[in-house]
Amino acid sequence: MNYYPHHIGDFNTRTLHLSRLERGIYRDMRDLYFDKEAPLLADTGRLFRLLRVSTPEEIAAAQNVLEDFFVLTDAGWVDADAEAQIQAY
Repeated sequence: MNYYPHHIGDFNTRTLHLSRLERGIYRDMRDLYFDKEAPLLADTGRLFRLLRVSTPEEIAAAQNVLEDFFVLTDAGWVDADAEAQIQAY
């Protein structure tokens, strides 16, 4: 997908507990998810390299985001909301 709806109010409500760093990483994760139309890589080393997540602070933030918004499956890190939007597309 080269476009997905971004509802500001919904995003803000879902992410109020995140730091600015976590919010940025979450947006990057969603962009990658929609671009590939597939779950994020299960291998966090490879995933974080794609997302340019490298410092200890960024790695910790990315782990928090994965645990908050994604579920690890055999296919990779799945975001139910993104999956529903992709299916609707």
